[in-house]
Amino acid sequence: MRELTFPINAKTLLDLEKTAYFLDVSAATVRNWVKCGYLQTQDESKKYFFYLSEIENIKNSIVNGGLNKLNGRANKSKRERTFAPDEYLKDGAKIDDLTKIIDFVVENKINVSASLFLLSLNLLKKEKVILNLSIQNLIDGQNLALVNKQVGEEVKSWLSETKIKLKPNYDFLLNCPLPDQRDILGFIYQSLLLEGKKSQNGSYYTPEIIVDGIAKEYIKKDSKVLDPCCGTGQFLLAFADIIENPKNIYGVDIDETAVRIARLNILRKYKNQNFVPNIVCKNTLFEIGNFDLFSSNDENIRDFDVIATNPPWGVHFSKTDIERLKKSFPEIRSFESFSYFLKKSVDLLRNNGIISFILPESILNVKTHKDIREVILKNTHIKKVSYLNRVFKNVFTPVIKLDLEKNKKEAGWVEISKENKNYVAEQAKWKNNRDFIFDIHASGFDTDIIDKIYSVRHTTLLGKADWALGIVTGNNKTYIADKQQEGFEEIYKGKDVEKFVLRKPSNYINFTPEKFQQVAPIEKYRAKEKLIYRFISKNLIFAHDDKQKLTLNSANAVIPKIPNYPIKAVAALFNSSVCQFIFQKKFSSIKVLRSHIEQMPLPLWSEKNLNDIVELADDIIKNKTNFEKLDNYIMEKYALSPKEISYIKNFICISTSSKFPRREDLANNGRRDILKNLPPNLLNQQKNWIKVTRANTIFFIKCRAKK
Repeated sequence: MRELTFPINAKTLLDLEKTAYFLDVSAATVRNWVKCGYLQTQDESKKYFFYLSEIENIKNSIVNGGLNKLNGRANKSKRERTFAPDEYLKDGAKIDDLTKIIDFVVENKINVSASLFLLSLNLLKKEKVILNLSIQNLIDGQNLALVNKQVGEEVKSWLSETKIKLKPNYDFLLNCPLPDQRDILGFIYQSLLLEGKKSQNGSYYTPEIIVDGIAKEYIKKDSKVLDPCCGTGQFLLAFADIIENPKNIYGVDIDETAVRIARLNILRKYKNQNFVPNIVCKNTLFEIGNFDLFSSNDENIRDFDVIATNPPWGVHFSKTDIERLKKSFPEIRSFESFSYFLKKSVDLLRNNGIISFILPESILNVKTHKDIREVILKNTHIKKVSYLNRVFKNVFTPVIKLDLEKNKKEAGWVEISKENKNYVAEQAKWKNNRDFIFDIHASGFDTDIIDKIYSVRHTTLLGKADWALGIVTGNNKTYIADKQQEGFEEIYKGKDVEKFVLRKPSNYINFTPEKFQQVAPIEKYRAKEKLIYRFISKNLIFAHDDKQKLTLNSANAVIPKIPNYPIKAVAALFNSSVCQFIFQKKFSSIKVLRSHIEQMPLPLWSEKNLNDIVELADDIIKNKTNFEKLDNYIMEKYALSPKEISYIKNFICISTSSKFPRREDLANNGRRDILKNLPPNLLNQQKNWIKVTRANTIFFIKCRAKK
């Protein structure tokens, strides 16, 4: 929680912005708390003005744990816990030694900067850059015996400028064993940082194998390189394994402690050379290029051969910074930190120079990042996109590596690497995609099939539908029940949504929309017909609803408004293998977004064809018949070849719809009984897998071949 810095008394009125600042939450969260009754405004005429006494009561309740729900919201990005990012360690590194260091620092409440200072001296002593060192020498202010003059300057600066207070028992940090790790100081620093602080700053460091791969592919002996968010210098150290002249290595970061570590890391690497590291504590976005970064000669800080980094993601900029960013980067409208660093790096790179960034997968296809994709397409050739999946501890976002070459080639092929598969895509096609989406998950054959589908005359729901988000009550304990009771009605979650139909609901709601945190206009929930779809899902799953049912926020609703286009036909097409294939290949998302649905093609077939589809859909809804007949009808109407149909079905079965039988099913029934009672529509798969379709769900059973 923050303290206010202006004159106050109990009757002081705080506006929305000051209230949010005082409680250390967003303005949107304050609005939600008002709506849910946690906060009382002065009156209706001043809806978002609050008495200070009211705010202080809320603050004290949160601090004391009296409002657990609000406490979770207020501290979501400020969790006070440390963790050791073991993906950062080399094989064989002793995690026990590191745990002892971290425990010692935490138990003795030693300042992080002081801890890293002493551990840096420990490392310098281990590498014989500093001789004859003890904690008492430092406390007494004795001069250090050094083999490198610049290292001495760095140590003096760190000790004097940060005013570190040393104690005799800190001697453990000067003498404890340190693993043979390239950036062991960086590892320890990351381990000591609070998880909340890392989340706030968007700062997570990169596994060594990825950094080494970038260096091996792009760095040469005479390369001039920059890491614009260098942290403790992990990328810079990898570059230093190859670059001969340390003056060609540049780094910038706003974290003073990280920069001090990075400078010492580079000095250690080139300990027999006399130089001042080109690594500074500055803000790359605002201060680089202002004649005061590395030297008075601005030429030094541009025309880099390679710029590589893992930039911060999702930084929360201040209002002042946002205004500066708008002026400096008018092309970027998302306020996303990694987009600013990408644009800045393009500006600082020489022609035909290389950028290699570690980024969240969302840069490829989320609408918000349309701005930076357009910048990339206009100013660079995309050399390679490597899908890395999830590589950061406690970060669940899939990650990619994006390699760019600064030039304006109109044509070019993008190399794509994903899950041990390599293929190419045509960059020029991405310029024609809606929102400039980089659909890396589609190979050449995939693209041919998708182009064939879109070549059929069609419409979409763009501008031709009403949309409704699911309900967020703000207090499920009060408004949601797991059993029917008086005044409550059925409400459906995403897991209750199946193809065409809704399962029996597991929850009921006291529908009082005026008290909810998020609710759509009531008439949308109560529409005569609508489609309900799973929001969190890697598949498109749409149910038809003509009973005016409500949904929670894991299920959203759409009301198509295309004249003479039956709503059940829309559901059938969106549930089809054709649309599943498009969705997976174009977006590969675990969230079904409105922008995704609006791009799904709805073919303008004849009235008879659409009625046939509705009839087949009705049969599924009423009689629970198999979906395969309808699915085949749709693929045949698209005139897909047997090879294309087989390819799509294979992809859907193996990649998107596979489920395994529960362990208890196998235990209770036995493998032999399950196989004996399989329905006739089974298909042998490679490696002795058998595909089983039951109730529109596909799962696989592994079998042993007969001897």
